[in-house]
Amino acid sequence: MKQLLSLPLLFLGIYSLNLILSGCQKSDTPDSTKEVVAFSLKRVDGTYFKPSDATVVIKNDTIAVTLPANTERNGLTPEIIIKGKSISPASGVPQDFTKPVVYTVTAADGSSVKYTVIVSLTTTTPIVYFGSSNKNFYAVNAETGALVWKYVGTASFVYSSPTYENNTVYVGGIDDYVYAFDAPTGNVKWRTLLGTTGIESDAVVVNGTIYVGCNDDYLVAINAANGAIKWRFNTRGNISASPTIANGTVYFGCSDNNLYAVDNATGSLKWSFATGAMINQSGPALVNGVIYVGSRDGYLYAVDALTGKQKWRFSAGGISLEQSSPTVANGIVYIGSWYDIATFTHKGSLFAVDASTGQLVWEKLQNTGISSSPCVANGRLYITTDDLNIYALDAASGATLWKKQVLANSASPAVSNNTVYVGGGGTGYFYAFDAATGTERWRFAVPGGTMTSSPLIMTSATTADYSGDSGMMY
Repeated sequence: MKQLLSLPLLFLGIYSLNLILSGCQKSDTPDSTKEVVAFSLKRVDGTYFKPSDATVVIKNDTIAVTLPANTERNGLTPEIIIKGKSISPASGVPQDFTKPVVYTVTAADGSSVKYTVIVSLTTTTPIVYFGSSNKNFYAVNAETGALVWKYVGTASFVYSSPTYENNTVYVGGIDDYVYAFDAPTGNVKWRTLLGTTGIESDAVVVNGTIYVGCNDDYLVAINAANGAIKWRFNTRGNISASPTIANGTVYFGCSDNNLYAVDNATGSLKWSFATGAMINQSGPALVNGVIYVGSRDGYLYAVDALTGKQKWRFSAGGISLEQSSPTVANGIVYIGSWYDIATFTHKGSLFAVDASTGQLVWEKLQNTGISSSPCVANGRLYITTDDLNIYALDAASGATLWKKQVLANSASPAVSNNTVYVGGGGTGYFYAFDAATGTERWRFAVPGGTMTSSPLIMTSATTADYSGDSGMMY
């Protein structure tokens, strides 16, 4: 339910206040009604926002407010209408909304319900987000390469690539925490400790819940508003791969060799599918009811998303597919193979496989070794390889269009607004290239960062573009 602030009048959404007493009958049973029916904010100077400048969405126990960029959020005054006896903190009391604020509505019978208010700011400038092995997490102007903000942590932010929802960037760290950053400012909204051995999985956020794997052998669901843990699902191995969420189900691979499907609301197991070896960084892609995932056993698997039954498997000739997340576009599955695990002397290739049949369409970049994930945009495929280059290929034929030496060190590229963004940990820079020609647009220095995560590009307050290892659907 989307509600717009109609200020200075308070917008009441689908609710109407019943100001007429319905009869004069008394009841001995105290009223249990307790809900927020309307919410608005005044600026620090006491003025109201224009109706076109602010939105409010009241959904379940969360109130999401979006205000114009550069709005001062510390000192905003809420105006709240409730059904119930009281609300705390009270309506009309200024609050610091740079972080979530929890309101408690109490009914006449003493029962209560908590609402979490999250105030976000719109953005007009695209921002690219990425982490580094130098313990910093960066936000950089996607058009100019200028630093917007950075967070200085205590451990690497390399392995977990960021995801985005409601003006918040979520990412896991090797310090065992999942972080929620305010997207425009970098303020830490919350952080949640998940274990003791680090987080490599992307913290994927869908409809107010974060799903993330940790190296303590758990897949965890977290409330995106406040960082509270909703449930944990225990496996028999660490979870480095990113989850994919659809149709009430979380799909993820694990180093215990299994692909899992669990209920996204409860964490209960729906099915598991055993591959012949561990699933490391290969996050599953879901397209048309089929899950695609790579395994260390050298096979790309196609599995029915509803039943967990294998539809087909494709052999990469004994080369591990554990490091690359498959990307599906126009009926083709693209995935990179790494090395043979037995001797580490044979390097892998980039494969294009028919999504329906599992038959090879083409194989390119032979003997390069690929530990990143492909990204497809506008008929072109972008991939970094262990020969130190980023390649742009024709997605239909596999023909090389251009390449640049960046020393990506396993970082996957992402494409947004005809620009390719990729980390060059070996060179100490993060790059932006013209997607069509490979011309360098800018580079951003990452001192001491020998590796970077794959990037996220926030293009507006409601949209973002991801790399091929984001754990999202394609």
